[in-house]
Amino acid sequence: MRIALLVVAALCAAPVAAERRSYGDVLLRGLARDFWVQQPAAKAWRAMVCNVNGPDGFLSVRSGPGTGFKVARSFERLAVIDLDLTERRGRWVRVTGAHRQMSPEGIRVQRRNLPVQGWVHDGYLCAFVS
Repeated sequence: MRIALLVVAALCAAPVAAERRSYGDVLLRGLARDFWVQQPAAKAWRAMVCNVNGPDGFLSVRSGPGTGFKVARSFERLAVIDLDLTERRGRWVRVTGAHRQMSPEGIRVQRRNLPVQGWVHDGYLCAFVS
C-alpha cells in the first residue's frame, strides 16, 4: 500500500523545472510564476501552456483549484492562457480566457479565441516571447 501511495504521489507531483526551449517562433522562458514575483502589481497575466510533454500531452483547466474538480477544457502546448493573479489557491491560479496564435509546434496560425474559465496549476504555465 505504501509503495502504491508513493507511485501515485510521484505521478501527481508538479514538474520541477520549466521548459526553456524554442518551438518555431516561440521562446519559452521558464515558469511564469517565477516572473510574477518580479511584477507584484500585475493583476492580469498571459502565459503559455508548457511542460505537457508527458503521456497526457495537455493541460486541463478545472472548475475549481484542485485535481478533484471537473475538467472544463484541455489545452495542448503553446495555447495562451489569460490569468487573474489576484485569485490564487496555493499553486492554482484563476483562468479568465484563452486563445491560440501558435500551433503546438510553434508555427504561427490565425488567432482563435478559446473561451474558458476555471483554474490551472501554475507548474504548466511558461512565460514566453513570440
